[in-house]
Amino acid sequence: MSSVTKKDLAKGISKKLGLSQKDSLFFVSEFFGFISKHYDESINIQRFGTFLERKTPKRVGRNPKTKEEFIIKERQRISFMPSSDFKKSIN
Repeated sequence: MSSVTKKDLAKGISKKLGLSQKDSLFFVSEFFGFISKHYDESINIQRFGTFLERKTPKRVGRNPKTKEEFIIKERQRISFMPSSDFKKSIN
């Protein structure tokens, strides 16, 4: 599985819509900026999926070389749950 970058997304949008790559990259950056500004909310995009904020609990981690244990702090992360329509389209 290969990674898709913002630049790759912008190229695809540019080809599909006939926009310049600069305008397409601006659009992609603004979209992800909007998502990150609203991280404390869930963002639902109909027929695509939902971006959610989740908290990972505090836990014990280990250094694989030294086996030394340490505490990993509680963190917030963003997860994505695809809609059933999106799942059907990729399968």
